[in-house]
Amino acid sequence: MSDSDSEYEQGVTLEDLEGSDTEMLSGDEESPVDILTTQRVTINNEPALKRLHEQIALPSKIPWSETQSITSTQAINIADPDDDLTREVAFYNQALEAAVLGRERIKKEGGVFERPGDYFAEMIKSDEHMAKIRQKLLDENASIQASERAKAQRDLKKFGKKVQAEKRLEREKAKADALEKINTLKKKRQGNNGSTGKDEDDFDVALASDDEEMKAYKSAGVNAVQKGGNKRKASSTPDSRNKRLKKDQKFGFGGKKRHMKSNTADSSADISGFSTKRNKSTSFKSGHKATKPGAKKRPGKARRQNGRK
Repeated sequence: MSDSDSEYEQGVTLEDLEGSDTEMLSGDEESPVDILTTQRVTINNEPALKRLHEQIALPSKIPWSETQSITSTQAINIADPDDDLTREVAFYNQALEAAVLGRERIKKEGGVFERPGDYFAEMIKSDEHMAKIRQKLLDENASIQASERAKAQRDLKKFGKKVQAEKRLEREKAKADALEKINTLKKKRQGNNGSTGKDEDDFDVALASDDEEMKAYKSAGVNAVQKGGNKRKASSTPDSRNKRLKKDQKFGFGGKKRHMKSNTADSSADISGFSTKRNKSTSFKSGHKATKPGAKKRPGKARRQNGRK
């Protein structure tokens, strides 16, 4: 840039301006105005601007691929600039047109626009590293699912404990109510010692009803299998009763069932079932194993070895 051009970039002091200019800025002499000591003067020097543009302008014969600048063939006219959808569609159409024109110009210059089919684009990260990342993500997902399952189990356990506690409180309350009724009836009986026997009869009936309530309460946990068994027993046939009797004779019914097959002194001393003819043997006298009559004697070791050859 020359010295004459640099003069336009510098500031001009108020002293260099003419008196009329200072009077115009200050206005009335009696009312001073606080102004800057320097003021930047803007001048539109077209010859200097054109000369600078020629210095930085690119040559006209430069290849288009060096600049890749495209001017749209159609101007964008949007009726409502605040309409985001319409504005974005206009930008999209303009960019699409520029991409099509740029592709044609690159091919016209002999440039390559598309990637070859055998081009190998190696990734920055190796396959081993990506496999580690994938495994890490899978482990994190598995841990999250395991944590959710454990949380659900804890919630179910808490709910089960809550239900169990409520059932226990209900049983305790029912038991306390039954005992309270019994105690109340006992107190009434003690207070009516001089009365007739009618009250005592009423008391016995009340106790009986309370006993039935307690039995019904205790038998509330009887399962449906036992109830079904009672029905089957009531509607049994002679064949089924005979089958039941045979099973009772074989396996026992009621009473003590432990050590039923253990020996006793009488059973150990009883040898009525021992057959001397069936168990006759000379092994008790000689101390050797009993052999069947007419059985062949086993050959010796030497004869067995010679027989294998």
